[in-house]
Amino acid sequence: MPKQLRSPTWVQKLRKGNCFECATFLTSLLLGQGYNAFVVSGYASREQTLCDLTRRSCPYILQPEKHTKRKPEEQQPKITKYELKLPIDYKSQFLSELEEEKARKLEEKLIFDEKEQQKLIEELEQLPPDEHRGHRIHAWVAILPELGGVRDQEIPYPLFIESTTGVSFEATDDDTAQLYLGVESIWNDKNYWVNMQSSVKSCVNIVWDLMKVELWEHLLPGEPWTMHGVGEEIDEESDVQPEKHLDMPFSYVDPIKISEAEFEKRFPNGTKTILYKKTKVELFAPYLQLDGVVQRITIYNDYDYTTPIEIYETYANRSDNLVESRRNINDNTVIDYYRRGRADQCKEHRYFVDASNEIDSERILDFYHVPRFDGLSKFEMNPSYLTQHFVGRDDFLYYRHVQFSQDRKTSAPQDIHYRHILNIVEKFNRDERIKASRNIAIREFAISENEIRLTYHYHSGQFTRAIRTYIKPPLAERGERLILDPSMMHGYTPLDESEKSLNLLYELETQLYEEDVSISQVRAAEKELCAFLETRDKEYLMPTLLISVYDKLRESKSLIETLVRTKSEKDITEDVNYLKPYLARLGNPSELSKIDAQFIQYTCLNDYKQLLMRRANKILREFDECSQELMKTQALITQEGDLTREEEEEILEKINELNFYLQTLETRLDRHRDLVPIRYKMLLHHLQQNPHLTVLKGDN
Repeated sequence: MPKQLRSPTWVQKLRKGNCFECATFLTSLLLGQGYNAFVVSGYASREQTLCDLTRRSCPYILQPEKHTKRKPEEQQPKITKYELKLPIDYKSQFLSELEEEKARKLEEKLIFDEKEQQKLIEELEQLPPDEHRGHRIHAWVAILPELGGVRDQEIPYPLFIESTTGVSFEATDDDTAQLYLGVESIWNDKNYWVNMQSSVKSCVNIVWDLMKVELWEHLLPGEPWTMHGVGEEIDEESDVQPEKHLDMPFSYVDPIKISEAEFEKRFPNGTKTILYKKTKVELFAPYLQLDGVVQRITIYNDYDYTTPIEIYETYANRSDNLVESRRNINDNTVIDYYRRGRADQCKEHRYFVDASNEIDSERILDFYHVPRFDGLSKFEMNPSYLTQHFVGRDDFLYYRHVQFSQDRKTSAPQDIHYRHILNIVEKFNRDERIKASRNIAIREFAISENEIRLTYHYHSGQFTRAIRTYIKPPLAERGERLILDPSMMHGYTPLDESEKSLNLLYELETQLYEEDVSISQVRAAEKELCAFLETRDKEYLMPTLLISVYDKLRESKSLIETLVRTKSEKDITEDVNYLKPYLARLGNPSELSKIDAQFIQYTCLNDYKQLLMRRANKILREFDECSQELMKTQALITQEGDLTREEEEEILEKINELNFYLQTLETRLDRHRDLVPIRYKMLLHHLQQNPHLTVLKGDN
């Protein structure tokens, strides 16, 4: 039990306090918002008093719902006069019983192993016994229903709030009974009530009716007028002024005022780390991190937080609309999630961490298909194939699969179309305006085999469908010289319908044209993917955060950034060339020798290393200077004993600002250290793709 309680304004300034001080602060805020809140003094478990959450599941991760298996309803067999008799089953009944017995034993073994594993996990997670259980004093907040109050509909039952974490619990829940073990008294700005009930079964059976004196004994005589029964009539003789039993001095505590900047900071120094069971949660204030991350969840494989297996990062205010990134460390996969509004309408991006930015690296992209003109909803890239899924196209195309050859053709180093296309398979939905025997369902351009294979839709009530294969004529025989040779065409029609030769000729001519269109669309998809990868590299290397025009804290900065961005969009018409200053030293030659290219690449990488080192040294230098200033400021409080209240508050406020700045510098240094190898690798890849350094292509 603390000997003294600090005021809520003191807790607000220093951002720290014990459970009683935090509960008083939170109760004051809740009372100001119209809640019937109380400070509760009682007993809690060891984990609750120490704020130990290491054996509790992380609430920031959605837990999978448990589905109970329903027993299938037994259907009564239908009795019919004419019933088909099944053939006699000559299978041995003895062998069937052996198989059933074997399957039953296997199922029992699996259930037993699962129970044993669960038992081992429970034994491992079991907490050591607490010799002081039931005697650990703790304070928290209770919100009680208030009939006719402002929050009457919002709070229908008693509610507990842990002031140190902000987590709420139902007062009558069995899980709450394991955390809060007893209540001694409660109080707020109206009165002080002592609990006269027995708390043998924890807090579950406590009756929270403060009107019953036999359950709750109040310290101040009488009761507030707000607690009178609803509809209770008071005659003129009994009508008195609001009950007043003590003459209290004016409050010495300043009104609680939370500025917009303090509210946005959210946590002490703008960051907070919480440890749950096998999970570490890092929370950041908006705009604190340069990349806009506001939440990072790291899932570990052990209870000592040494072997991470998954990392979830949540972003806010990103100009590239990135909202979440999930990384699986075991298989090195990453999934980036974007909200609507990107120019490319990307929704999800799945890729491998160690994958290069080559056009043929394995990745999957999902798109918001409605804003796209081509209706692209999914894009799968692999070294050997490309697959596209479409939705709502006018030509009824919904699927395209492209097969590439494994041999890389000789081409320019900057050419992204270096893979030969072997065949293209396209699938179409049914167009009811066209006859089924002429409506193409599957179209395959077998480029390597010089064929075009067409499969048409099914007729209603039929189990086979028409197919047709064309052998493509040579290029010299196409166009106006195109002639239909019956030997270069074969197919099958279920209804034995004969097609006119002229119609077949037109169809062949159309498919030859569609083949060229499909090839050009495949190459355009490769270009779009290449542009997406380049844009993503820039967004990762130099992330920018958007500032709303309604943000009062950053209004001037937002205006400046808007002007700069507008000017940049007008002036910049080409990508940044990192080699431009180095080429200028050599007179901007059109081609470089191998020695000059090696020298420029080495100089550029070396300058970038020096830049990264200067940035790190600058952060360290600022950290040392701020640490020395903090030590001097802290020494003022201990050395000067006759400080006034205003001077002490100024010193404490300065200490808080210095601590926050130190925390920011430490976070920047950690982030800089983590991004150095990644950014260096990206710069190296960018230089390798630069056309001026193509002479080094064989050496890399």
